[in-house]
Amino acid sequence: MTRFIITFLFSQLAISLSAQFSVGVRYGYANCGIHLEAQAFDLEYYQTDFYLPQAGLVVAFNNKRNAGLQMEFIYAQKGWKEIDDTFPELYFSRTINYLEIPVFSHFEIGHGPIRPVILVGPYVAFKLSESADSNNFNHPNDYDQYHQEVRNISLGLKAGIGLRYNISKRMAIFAEGRYDIQIAGSGDIFADRPNGIQASRLKEISGTFGILWHIIPQTPPEEKKGYVPKENLYDLEE
Repeated sequence: MTRFIITFLFSQLAISLSAQFSVGVRYGYANCGIHLEAQAFDLEYYQTDFYLPQAGLVVAFNNKRNAGLQMEFIYAQKGWKEIDDTFPELYFSRTINYLEIPVFSHFEIGHGPIRPVILVGPYVAFKLSESADSNNFNHPNDYDQYHQEVRNISLGLKAGIGLRYNISKRMAIFAEGRYDIQIAGSGDIFADRPNGIQASRLKEISGTFGILWHIIPQTPPEEKKGYVPKENLYDLEE
């Protein structure tokens, strides 16, 4: 995975040379959960929606063909929440705080002020801290995902789609939806595999909005030195 990330970074750096350079901030919420595999029981039955915030810094390059590289430094909270379907006031939740660093291939469609955006790429997440909260919740099955320590580093892939609106040559706002595909090291997010759990990984679907400042703005093709519109090529030949 490390070799793949390094190769990906160098290939995207080549794309991004002499490109638009932007920095910005993003903020949003993710609906978080955990995927647990066990032989006998559906351990996700008791899970409920668990919305947690994310905020970060965005650094982006974008060339004249609307392809580029986008890197982010995100403070992201992940985790899951379970409730007793008979007594909803009884619950258990676990929250893990991460410094998450995704590196995306970035594609924009069109050259107008409003552009659809596609993002896809790997990420690495470093655990900062974790906490649990419970209100007399007792899982009906004897599993130990409530107490096991989460790994310090996790890897994964993110994919997203959104819209970007270039307010001016120097500023843009955007809104995106993202899906996290975690690659659980050694089959688990836990440092030690809980009894009865065959595999586990965190999952999330997030929505975010933000603002970008184009430090080096994108140069339209018609402004580049030596550019000749297609309709004028025949005039040059004459």
